[in-house]
Amino acid sequence: MTRVAVLGAGGYAGGEVLRLLLAHPAVEVAQATSEQHAGKRLDFPHPHLRGASTLRFAPHDALEPCDVLVSCMPSGELIRRWSQVSPLAARIIDLSADFRLGPVDHARWYPRAPRPAELPEFVYGLPEWAGARLKDARWVAVPGCMAHAALLGLLPLVRAGLVRPEMVVVDAKTGSSGGGATPDRSSHHPERASALRCYRPTGHRHTGEIEAATERFTGTRATVHFSATAVPSVRGILATVHAFAARPLEDANEPLRALASTYREHPFVNVLRANASASPFPEPGPLSGTNHCDLSVDVDAERGRIVVNAALDNLVKGAAGTAVHALNLMLGRPETEGLGFRGLHPL
Repeated sequence: MTRVAVLGAGGYAGGEVLRLLLAHPAVEVAQATSEQHAGKRLDFPHPHLRGASTLRFAPHDALEPCDVLVSCMPSGELIRRWSQVSPLAARIIDLSADFRLGPVDHARWYPRAPRPAELPEFVYGLPEWAGARLKDARWVAVPGCMAHAALLGLLPLVRAGLVRPEMVVVDAKTGSSGGGATPDRSSHHPERASALRCYRPTGHRHTGEIEAATERFTGTRATVHFSATAVPSVRGILATVHAFAARPLEDANEPLRALASTYREHPFVNVLRANASASPFPEPGPLSGTNHCDLSVDVDAERGRIVVNAALDNLVKGAAGTAVHALNLMLGRPETEGLGFRGLHPL
């Protein structure tokens, strides 16, 4: 059994990491830390874990050595604690934004939390694209949830040379859980429950993440125009990627073939086809609690526009599930192990 500790496990993503790991056949959850909930049982902030474990939260400073550390701390915290935390685990998986970008890009998009150049380079943990590197990785950075959805839709088109990389528009819709467990004015339920607002029309940090990851995996640097919109739901991401054809398409199904061939061997990405089901367009609801992403693609041939929709659960495929997926690959385990939940319908 691989001994795993979860650092900062009191929030929503931490709760989902615990849910998945407590049921994982090859993992022992050795420790979970939370300053706010130190001494309390795991089900105190996470009622869905009732009866799943007798473990109690420890304070961060009581973290003990383990085989793998999964950090669910807010951005900036793992960087700050790196010298104390890193000697305690041979492998570290981070769900924050601390190590998704190199020092230069990080300083641009996260000016309040600079990343020192002497810190190690993490593998960008998009399993469908970084699988080979994850098998030998010591440090892994889980992608941001909205960036994750956009990249799964965009990367096959860029790699196939189907779209103009200098003009990519991403409109991402997100539920309230993406704001974390600590409420503020914008995420407090009375303010958010019926809200439909574009809260970051420009300058969102996922812009740089999508651009850097596109170059990393395809060799082409994209120029991304990203906006984020808050919708009245708790879980879920729906990212709509608008790209423009780089050349006349052989036929309208060429983008669909690029997506389908890319993900044919990947169990957690489903490419939806028109008339194949009653719901041929992705929506987050049926994916709640799962590690799946649904994709669809449409072509406006007259205007040369290719539109990909990508839906996923921001807390699972966009966070905890990808951490466990990466862990499986790092340990040489079957990549679907512990991730078999198929979702619910209707909700």
